[in-house]
Amino acid sequence: MLTSLVSVMTLVLLSAPPAPVDPKGPTCRSIDGHVACGYQCKSDGRRVQCAQTPQGTCQVLDGQAVCFDPPPHVIRVYGSALPTPECKAIDGQVACGYQCATQFGKVKCARTPAGACSGRNDEIVCFDPPPEVYAVHGKDTPRAECRSNSAEMACGYNCTSAAGKVACGKTPVGICKSDGLRLTCFDPPAEVLCAYGKSLPPLQCQSSDGQPVCGYGCTKAYAKVACAATPKGLCKVFDTEVHCFDPPSTQDADPACLSLIGLASLEAP
Repeated sequence: MLTSLVSVMTLVLLSAPPAPVDPKGPTCRSIDGHVACGYQCKSDGRRVQCAQTPQGTCQVLDGQAVCFDPPPHVIRVYGSALPTPECKAIDGQVACGYQCATQFGKVKCARTPAGACSGRNDEIVCFDPPPEVYAVHGKDTPRAECRSNSAEMACGYNCTSAAGKVACGKTPVGICKSDGLRLTCFDPPAEVLCAYGKSLPPLQCQSSDGQPVCGYGCTKAYAKVACAATPKGLCKVFDTEVHCFDPPSTQDADPACLSLIGLASLEAP
């Protein structure tokens, strides 16, 4: 009796249909000895490419299999609302991401939804907001901009043209100032953004020996000015020189913001 029961169970197991394969799950594919594993794998007949995250995307464009994976901190910020990236091809070159731009046989894309790309002459410049900006603004992270003059081009925030140059801040609260010869931009440190978020006070700027300096609590000693890097920092004059000190901002920073910066740093080369 036991033997016949085991035989019946074995027959049922052998005849059972295979478990369904999740079409969105990871897989492996091979072509001409080349093996690739991941998500949404695509082959162009010569090689196989796979995305490395479920949020990644692959396609065959201009005869080339290409894949794109958004950075981990962007995936965490947007979740299921992550905008769909695009791919563009020109003259045999293919690129994927966001806000893609083409220029004279070249193509480049930003890696994040609020990034920006622009081309002039034979150059394409792309910019992506740093992870602390996404940590503070989330899905409402302001879109970066690009600006150019007859000789230069730059992308970022609050872009400024002066002294024949173009420069942009790396954050929405960044600021660019010119002394007539140079154009310099100032941005608060990442941990300061994590500590103050959207309530971060605007930067103060003064001239020091004819050159702009920006920060907080700016203090002057004769022709020289120095500024603290944080709103809680202080600057004092001793022996005709300005000395500044900044308390550690990480103690007041939002742990989730610091975590997002840490997540992004894991991807850095």
